[in-house]
Amino acid sequence: MSFLTKHDTRIRRELLLFCATGFLLGVSFPPSHFGWVAFVSFVPALFAINSVGTYSSTFKVSYIGFLIFNVITIYWVGGWSKETDPFMMIGGAALILGHPLFFTVPFLVYKFIKNNIGNYSLILFPIIYVAFEHLHSVTQFAFPWLTIGYSQSYNLREIQFAEYTGTLGVSLHILIVNVLVFLILVRILSHQKVKVRSLIILLSCTAITWLGPVLYGGLKISNAKLPPLNYKVAVIQPNIDPYAKWIGNPLQILNEYEDQTRSIAYKQPSLVVWPETAIPFYILLPTYSYYQSQLRSFIDSANVSLLTGLPLAKYYKVNAMHRPSSHYDEISQRYYDAYNGAALFEPGQVVSQTYGKIILVPFAERIPYADRFPFLIKPLEWGVGISNWAVGTDTTVFKTKSNVRFSVVICYESIFGDYVREFVKKGAEFLVVITNDGWYGNTSGPYQHAAYAIFRAVENRRAIVRSANTGISELIDPYGRFITKPTSYNTKATISGDIPLMKSLTFYSKHGDWIGRFADIVSLVSIVMIVFIKLVYKKGK
Repeated sequence: MSFLTKHDTRIRRELLLFCATGFLLGVSFPPSHFGWVAFVSFVPALFAINSVGTYSSTFKVSYIGFLIFNVITIYWVGGWSKETDPFMMIGGAALILGHPLFFTVPFLVYKFIKNNIGNYSLILFPIIYVAFEHLHSVTQFAFPWLTIGYSQSYNLREIQFAEYTGTLGVSLHILIVNVLVFLILVRILSHQKVKVRSLIILLSCTAITWLGPVLYGGLKISNAKLPPLNYKVAVIQPNIDPYAKWIGNPLQILNEYEDQTRSIAYKQPSLVVWPETAIPFYILLPTYSYYQSQLRSFIDSANVSLLTGLPLAKYYKVNAMHRPSSHYDEISQRYYDAYNGAALFEPGQVVSQTYGKIILVPFAERIPYADRFPFLIKPLEWGVGISNWAVGTDTTVFKTKSNVRFSVVICYESIFGDYVREFVKKGAEFLVVITNDGWYGNTSGPYQHAAYAIFRAVENRRAIVRSANTGISELIDPYGRFITKPTSYNTKATISGDIPLMKSLTFYSKHGDWIGRFADIVSLVSIVMIVFIKLVYKKGK
């Protein structure tokens, strides 16, 4: 254990406690169905912080503990297959090793506050951690995949109150219960005589806090009222190799999708959904007019509306100002921005509505702040045509010929609740998620990603239509329940079903991550007040 010096051998107990926290958190996340473990997972860490001595020791033990958490939950990010691009594997390893550094911050902050105000700091611990989760979901470095609330993705009764609080509210609930359980154990394990009455009160408060949202959720689900399921959708899961399709024959790819769509067209869906970058070439550009003509002919003959993922390009005029991260087309001698996008094709219409992905995967899809550091683009660019996408500019709400309004989020965007609710606020009556999780194989990643979509349904009370290249595709109702059985991973499949069209806005749809913003303010004010008091005290001496 070379990470610990001889001087640090006394913190081995604290290290074991933090490792226990990392392990418990790891097993609480999907695809595991042990989400209840999250309600006690922070208890070992709270015991460790209670006795660990220095900030240096706090950093070391929290880093190792949360390294275990990251290894268990996101081990899959490097792809780790023979087809995987080496940059993806290097990036995955760097993420697994570097990401735990962020998780040391809330414990260092908590340690600072505890050193100054003592045990009263326990009241602030849940708020400090939620502030960390909120701040970790903003900026172009954001990676909120391990937000603690997501551990409850399969616990529908527990998460129904997310229509008011979002995922961060579920995180706060979990953390408060952890603090209460910690206080109970401190009372029981203390050498002082335990007052039975005070212990009973504490146990009662814990039970009410833990079970209150569950009872609310049970009542909410049992009394669920939905408009008629009157909008039929169909989802195509082609199970195409995510690497091979970028170098495949465009006509062959289109034919495969069209054949699969024909197989379900007899059900007369109002909308058919193909997954992320289902069409892996710029079909809307004049260069590919032949393929676009074939696609539109198919749509007209099948009489179906189609939403598909595809790359989009926006060209600048010759000699016009462009972004440092823009691509250069040597044939036309013009710069252009490429977007990971989606387009809606409807029978009889020539112009397609489009959306360009706004929240991009850091490093994999775009170097964070690439326009400020363009010299990093080429060295960190990887293959298969999906790096250095431009950032989209508008949260598009698509409108069909029948006046149905919906929006699509692409892959990684679906884990950002505060972003997704903006589409609902602008009028989306249901939400579509298109993704390609085939890079990661049959690992925990695709299952986690699919499970997190349940939160978007509950937060906004909107049906979710999810199309994934290799799986998992699913239809989710506004209470997080599956309308049809989700597809299996790594299979070719189609699913269809009727979804409700919702118009009302939840509190969360209107106000977003208000709990995160509140936690930010409380944490900042607490730190500033402590620093101010210390300075005044020092000056007084």
